[in-house]
Order: sequence, then structure tokens, then C-alpha cells
Amino acid sequence: MISRRQYFARMKKLGFSKSSIQMTRMGLTYVKEDKECGRVTVTVPKGHEKTFTILGSVPYSGIYFQEGNGMQWGDIVPADWCMLETCLGLCSGELIIERKQLD
Repeated sequence: MISRRQYFARMKKLGFSKSSIQMTRMGLTYVKEDKECGRVTVTVPKGHEKTFTILGSVPYSGIYFQEGNGMQWGDIVPADWCMLETCLGLCSGELIIERKQLD
């Protein structure tokens, strides 16, 4: 398990920076300008790590939530995975999650 501080430091290493415009006051948004994909934004809610959102023209764009937390939309991440590490894996290209929706 990594801390939020470690997560944001690793996001900076991947080329993301804190967005000057936050999508919500309830989360922190990081943005990366990519020549191939355009702008990619990642928002993580403050106070918990059970969900995150990635927006942009990238194959891993979407809403991700931890299995069993009661959400009814988005992409499911297994309950025993660290959400921050999952987000880093997706953004770095080291992880691919098979998209399965709730029934």
C-alpha cells in the first residue's frame, strides 16, 4: 500500500502535474498533455481511495471503483488491489484491466 504523497510523486514522474482547474473540490485532479492522446486527466477523491476517474482519449479512460463498494457503474477493480497503485499502473501502461460491467 502506498501513501497519497507517494502516489502523487509517482504521478509527477509519469509527466502529470496538478491541474490549475479542479473538476471538484472533493478530489485532486492531475493532468498530462500528450502529443498522441491530447489531454489526460486523473481525479482521485479526497479522503478515500475506493474510486478514481481517468478522462482522455486513452484506452484506459473511465471510472474505476473497488469491487464491493456498492457503485453501479464503471470498471471494477478487485477488492484486494490497491487503488492508487492500480491507477499508476494504468497511467504508465504497465497494467491493463479487462473491462467488465456490473449486471
